[in-house]
Amino acid sequence: MRLLCKMNEEGIHILIVKYLTKGSSTAEEEELLAWLLQNEEHRKVFRSLKDAYDLGQFEKHIKNSDTVAEWKKLLSRTKFAVKPNLTMSLFRKISRYAAIFVLGLLCMKIAYMFFEKKGVVQVAELITKVETGIGERSKVTLPDSTEVWLNVCSSISCDQNFNNTLRKVDIRGELYFDVHKDVSKPFLVCTESLSYLVTGTSFNVYSFHNENIESLVLIEGAVTLRYENNSIEVKQGELIEFNKNTKEIRRQQIDTDLYADWRLGKLMFENMAFEELVKHLERNFNVTFVFENERVKKELFGGTFRQHDPLETILKVISASAPIWYTIKKDTVYIR
Repeated sequence: MRLLCKMNEEGIHILIVKYLTKGSSTAEEEELLAWLLQNEEHRKVFRSLKDAYDLGQFEKHIKNSDTVAEWKKLLSRTKFAVKPNLTMSLFRKISRYAAIFVLGLLCMKIAYMFFEKKGVVQVAELITKVETGIGERSKVTLPDSTEVWLNVCSSISCDQNFNNTLRKVDIRGELYFDVHKDVSKPFLVCTESLSYLVTGTSFNVYSFHNENIESLVLIEGAVTLRYENNSIEVKQGELIEFNKNTKEIRRQQIDTDLYADWRLGKLMFENMAFEELVKHLERNFNVTFVFENERVKKELFGGTFRQHDPLETILKVISASAPIWYTIKKDTVYIR
């Protein structure tokens, strides 16, 4: 196996694009995995190119690059054809919502290639977890063709037995699933408190370890919620909320767009207490809120923002509709 660390930058870029465009061989994918495992800088390069490819922004990447000639040669050598009208239309559509999907550590497809190889079990276990950080979002496709979107500060993991007889994943944070239907292999989503059994279904799960309420919104299909010895059939268009402290379950019919449009670059809130709303803002903007006025925590707020809107713009809108005053000092927001 030739070492990627000895390849020049263009050669590495070409190999990444070949993988993204499904033109890489098994040997090349093995080399790419080895290169990605070397350090975080390599993974940042991969994430940036994966971003551009997922969002149809290769042309934009070229225009904004200081090495235009290198990019053009790269695309020419990999025979990656971009239809200008289609690409720019896609870019305009997505940019309206500021959809910023950032890949986590690796694509799971690469990881699963190593499950059957001897002597690399430890590596395989390491890379079957995809996670996003503050302000990051990701979309991954599991080996069974299930598509998963990860919101900020979220993760999904599975072991080498995935897709044998049971498709089991463990999650944290907020994730949207579009599960590939396979009645012979049930799909099981596990959080700290609950599990959700599905076959072919679209749904959104919200489960942060430091928050008391866990929820699931069923967009389409059927889900069975499991808690200890209890099973609850969730209906389409229904919101299920589980209180971790009281163990109570609340359910209601809702507008599912409010819980799914974060994938399109939106921040949407409806009658949300301000103390809950700031948790979303902290994860999106890497700031900490300090309440000098405890009374405003219970103020309810509803609104829609774009994920690329500045934090101060969002706070100005909030303060215009509720008795909330704020001061921003570096990465801390003081509410008074």
